[in-house]
Amino acid sequence: MSAAIIEKYGDARLPRYTSYPTAPNFSSDFDALDYPAWLKRLPEGQPTSLYIHIPFCRSMCWYCGCHTTITERDRPILDYIEILHREIELLASARADSFSLGEIHFGGGTPTIIKSEEFIALMDAFRNRLGFARSINAAVEIDPRTLTREMAMALGESGVTRASLGVQSFDPKVQKAITASRASRRRWMRWSIFGTTTSTRSTST
Repeated sequence: MSAAIIEKYGDARLPRYTSYPTAPNFSSDFDALDYPAWLKRLPEGQPTSLYIHIPFCRSMCWYCGCHTTITERDRPILDYIEILHREIELLASARADSFSLGEIHFGGGTPTIIKSEEFIALMDAFRNRLGFARSINAAVEIDPRTLTREMAMALGESGVTRASLGVQSFDPKVQKAITASRASRRRWMRWSIFGTTTSTRSTST
């Protein structure tokens, strides 16, 4: 990153990059009728992208600014998944042709907070109700503290091609300060979902 960019934007108050569209682009010029009309006008066979937000975590990491809700109960998560399936049906009914999904990304929150069978059911619904392109990339953000072997197997079975894992620090003191336990380091070094996981160690002062 150039010094000019840092000087220009370093102290600026900018929209969060995870918000899309960003706040300045919110508009009331569109209503609920425009959405299905846009879906119908998608060219047949054109690959589309789908983002699924799972806004639940078991505990809060203090460095995180993403939209999430802390819950120890499964009921809110199950209710949310049920609504996701209802929305899938609404999308399917709004368009006669396949959506030709070429990119699927699960973000959060903690996408792997849901049960393995629930994840498989969602991917099956995307495939059977919305339709896949000939080639598809499916990515999921994972939390190594709570990832189970059953969930890792479900990700592979469902066709997930990329797992995203953000490592803030391997320093135990920093992990404690941001409430990311040391167990996350041990699990991250142990899990290998879709091949060999490699990493490089970096230090900061």
